[in-house]
Amino acid sequence: MLGSAEVSKVLTASAELKALLTDVRGADDPLGGIYIGSPDFDNSTDPQILALSPWVRITDLPGDAHESADDDRFIEYPRVQIDFWTRKSLMQETSAIDDLIRQVMHANGWDRTYHASGEDNSVPTLRMTTAYFQSQGLPV
Repeated sequence: MLGSAEVSKVLTASAELKALLTDVRGADDPLGGIYIGSPDFDNSTDPQILALSPWVRITDLPGDAHESADDDRFIEYPRVQIDFWTRKSLMQETSAIDDLIRQVMHANGWDRTYHASGEDNSVPTLRMTTAYFQSQGLPV
């Protein structure tokens, strides 16, 4: 099972998270706002990318290595990286999004194992927040 697919279901099922992203953005994201992998902004300019923030990106991480004598697992422990971008001036809103993502993930059986936030090198007017999550176990 791909952790990113499971996490996408979890995050997009959160009406509270989707409403917060829309509220902070000031408009709906025509592409959805929560993406598996890097969003395709059609080579948008920095001001357009800024206007579309916040958005969330989910990617799979390695780290669920397992060897079994019968090669038949019952549980997987996938890991994912969840990044989101907000305008640098929106610290309170960034904190609220960060807290809500952590709460939604924890309520669905995912532990946060790493966390960082800082200026995005590609678009310096944005803050990038990164977190790694590991599943507490998903049935195969």
